[in-house]
Amino acid sequence: MPLAFSRTLRALQAERAHRGIAVALVAIALLTAWSLWLALGRVDLMETSARARIEVASAVAPLAPSRDGRVSQAMLTLGRRVEAGEPVLVLDSRGLELERAEAEAERQGVVTELAALAEEYAALTAAITVFQSGGRTRQSEASASAQEAEIAAAFARSFAERSAKLRDLGVESAEAAELLEARERGSSAVAAIRRLQVARTRAEAAERLATMRVELARNVRAEAELRRDLAVRVAAIASLDHQIEQHTTRAPIAGTLGGVTPLQPGAVLSRGTVVAAVIPDARLQIVAQFAPATVGRVRPGQAVRMRLDGFPWTEFGSLYGEVEAVASEVEDGLVRVECSLTPDPSSRIPVEHGLVGVVEVTVESTPPMSLLLRAIGQLLAR
Repeated sequence: MPLAFSRTLRALQAERAHRGIAVALVAIALLTAWSLWLALGRVDLMETSARARIEVASAVAPLAPSRDGRVSQAMLTLGRRVEAGEPVLVLDSRGLELERAEAEAERQGVVTELAALAEEYAALTAAITVFQSGGRTRQSEASASAQEAEIAAAFARSFAERSAKLRDLGVESAEAAELLEARERGSSAVAAIRRLQVARTRAEAAERLATMRVELARNVRAEAELRRDLAVRVAAIASLDHQIEQHTTRAPIAGTLGGVTPLQPGAVLSRGTVVAAVIPDARLQIVAQFAPATVGRVRPGQAVRMRLDGFPWTEFGSLYGEVEAVASEVEDGLVRVECSLTPDPSSRIPVEHGLVGVVEVTVESTPPMSLLLRAIGQLLAR
């Protein structure tokens, strides 16, 4: 019995010794592995954003009326595709359209008057041309008649002079000589009348021509006044067209409508009220807002991961990309960081403008030993 008990005791002691050695070996292995991990392992340090949002790389164009007014037509449907310049909202402009119709009628009246003046001008010009041609003919006729009278008077004068000489010689009677002298005086009077007729014809022609030219000048002056009036009315119509056009809100760029405010005809809008936005056809990017303390740690080229609020990452996964740009100024207490978005065809997340979430940026990958020493240093610094 004592021998058996002694053997059992020694067996228990041996087993306890083996167990202690095994525990020591396991502890040494764990310590070695932990030491290797502290020295050789890598730990990623992350900076988390205050908020983040998926946006298009190009600026979104807000849609807002440029005038106050009542809605006449609203072509605002969420997700509708629009082209640049396409009307999306029309305000009531019937009053201006009536003013424009009145101004257009007045413009047409001025145009009609101008056409009539143009015809009158052409008629006056033609009349002056005809009158000048006829005046030259009349003057030529009067000059020829005067020349004829001068010739007749000269002949009568010559004949009377010969008759007087013959009378002095006693060859011809005194009565015959007096008769010839009377005829000579009559011919001279006719020649004088014909000369006066030439001068009168020339004066009358000049007077009539001057009158016609005055009428032509009045026509030109009236045309100038009408053209000035026409220019004023055209400018008024252009101003009304501009005001009417301001009642129509058009898409400044091509894209998709987003942020639409439901509107019904008759709704009153104020100038500058944003009713929708045009999301351009551009690549998507991640825009994150970080605390100012991260400035200097977040740099372009660093990897990012985005977890969306509406899509749990445990079920849908995350979105990935890298930092592209970091703002140098603080805005609203946060720093803007723009990140690219890596396409993932296998992702179940419908990536689109406006999704929100949180971004994590890998700012550093360092050995755990460095982190431990850094933590110890921070504790000692306190």
